[in-house]
Amino acid sequence: MKIRPTAPVREAMPSLRPLALALLLGATASPALAQAPPPPPPADEAPLRGLSPRELDVLAPHLDRGPVVLAQFRPDPRLMPAVVFATRIDAPVERVAEAILHPERYPEFMPALDEIAIESRQGPQIAYSWQWQIALFTLRGRNVMTAYPPHPTRGLRVDVLSTGGDMGEGRMSWRVRPDGPGRSLLVLTSRVDMRDANYIADRLASGGTSVQRSINVALTTVMALGTKRRAEGAARGPAGVTEGPLAPRELDLAALAPVLARGDLVFLELDGDRLDRVGVVARASTGVARVREVMLDPEEFGRSLVHGSRARVVERTDAHVDFDWGIPLPLLGVEGRMRLFPSEGAIRVEGVRGSLAAGRWTFDTTRFSWGEAVIVGWGRFDPADTSRLVRRLIADDSDFSHGLAVATQIMVARGLRRSATR
Repeated sequence: MKIRPTAPVREAMPSLRPLALALLLGATASPALAQAPPPPPPADEAPLRGLSPRELDVLAPHLDRGPVVLAQFRPDPRLMPAVVFATRIDAPVERVAEAILHPERYPEFMPALDEIAIESRQGPQIAYSWQWQIALFTLRGRNVMTAYPPHPTRGLRVDVLSTGGDMGEGRMSWRVRPDGPGRSLLVLTSRVDMRDANYIADRLASGGTSVQRSINVALTTVMALGTKRRAEGAARGPAGVTEGPLAPRELDLAALAPVLARGDLVFLELDGDRLDRVGVVARASTGVARVREVMLDPEEFGRSLVHGSRARVVERTDAHVDFDWGIPLPLLGVEGRMRLFPSEGAIRVEGVRGSLAAGRWTFDTTRFSWGEAVIVGWGRFDPADTSRLVRRLIADDSDFSHGLAVATQIMVARGLRRSATR
């Protein structure tokens, strides 16, 4: 693992503890001065920050191997976190723009969208309604798309605002810039807040920030990969996962440090429409020893994935630890048994039975030059190998499956960090 010297990143991850302590001290020590904080901007007005040219340069070696996702930390704990999806597209900006700027054609390359109806066109704006059939229920909503004049070097910018419907408030921003002859770089940034959505979406959102982030990641993945396939004129191929070792990837932590100060990174490697593997890199906010202690204790780690998640060791030998696990997500609960192989290096985890029985993962640690641990994980698994409802959610849409795989890796990394810093 190559590490280049760098100065410590001073931007810390958001924490509720200092905020809560400050509010408590302010309320008790100076009641006359204590004031309720202003409400956060709604999700359809809060700023969306994508990836800067410098950050894209840092991520270039990883973008050469597949899409990159940045699951951002929350600058305000009352806001839902934003997600950034970046991918190279083997098509010029004009062809990518053609795919994005005609929402009425989305159902042709985004199978989950059953119907889109254009309600009005006025200058650079398009208002449209959409319908999304998901397994046992249907979601509907309205969006307004605004396209800005393309720039010769900065490319195309398109903003989409949710103006009502079953998915709550939200906004997304498309950026498409030239990336060499006949090639483009797509960056899609999205924030969805389902706390004021319909009953079904609200039940999903009641699982907390982790569940809302997972849904946001899945939707962003579907839109970005569908647009990439459309612009490239590629046909859908066989879904599923590949086989082979989960070899580590060289990481320049000094270069990645400023990006990791903003959120967790996920690397998606695809073989056509099949998942080859998905990796996650995340700051740990503590030392290596503590992180590895959590990695080797499934029960402690399992309790931190989402509210109500659990893990229980059922067998422990010198070679492995078997544990039962469960995540009681609203409408989408999953459970199974896994086997962990302790090691001083990369720790392997394999599915045994139940959900994700065929899944394989490796988790390891490295560190920044100032001593903070970095979590590095790779996995190969099929989200359809969980529950009947999840299989129906995915149906024949491999992009939705890839989005759930990305969301799962983010959830695992954040669970490890949460446990290690308690």
